[in-house]
Amino acid sequence: MILGIDAGTSAVKLAVLDGDRICTTYYQSNCDTSAHTLQQALEHSGIRSLPITHVAVTGLNGSRCGADTMGLPLCTVSELDAIGCGGCFLSGRDDALVVNMGTGTTFVLARNGAYTHLGGTGIGGGTLMGLGRGLLGVHTPDELFQLANEGDLGQVDLRIGDLFEGSETLDPSLTSSNLAKASPDSTRADWSAGLLNLVLECTGTMAMLACGAHQVSDVVLLGALTRLPQAKARFQVFTQFYAPNYVIAPHADCATAIGTALLTKENTSWI
Repeated sequence: MILGIDAGTSAVKLAVLDGDRICTTYYQSNCDTSAHTLQQALEHSGIRSLPITHVAVTGLNGSRCGADTMGLPLCTVSELDAIGCGGCFLSGRDDALVVNMGTGTTFVLARNGAYTHLGGTGIGGGTLMGLGRGLLGVHTPDELFQLANEGDLGQVDLRIGDLFEGSETLDPSLTSSNLAKASPDSTRADWSAGLLNLVLECTGTMAMLACGAHQVSDVVLLGALTRLPQAKARFQVFTQFYAPNYVIAPHADCATAIGTALLTKENTSWI
């Protein structure tokens, strides 16, 4: 069994694979020191009890996460390749734009086993939490997401239907301007819903533009934000009104860790 570790800036993700079979995954957020977080994740997930034979690691904190203390053969994997590989494996697609919504957002073009980094954006989960702290005094993701679930987007977002009746390409429910209707009457819940929608819509729009530039018809979405019901609903709207098909992959929050483990089949640089 191979343990894949994705040690990012705000979370560590684990996946154990036996061949192509996913045995277990685990997501540990609210990182302080990476080594401490990895040890916590291994204990809480029960992964230590599994017969792990090899460890593969990726992510910005991969070299500092403490994987080398496990006493098992270890290799390091390209994070961009792991994103592409994990997204394709989980979605069953080999020609897609894989979008990883983490602290920031990364766009990887996956074609026939080759993964090309198209770029990224600083808008992601980190942006959402930074705005939540600064504007609303919200300090945990769960608090912000619960507030967003109770909010009314119509109280903060200006929609096409607020301006005119719409057209063939502009449905009245689509956003004309994020947060443009926010007022003193908007509640903290309304603001939370608007901030989350801002991040999701920016990601979806940039993915649509990248698909047009590279003639891709499928967008595979990864990252912890995909677990939210608001994400599923928002990307269904994008699929309905725009050309690409937006797919939230299973195990999307740990997809990069899964890709990391899968790529070890081609990696001979064990230490």
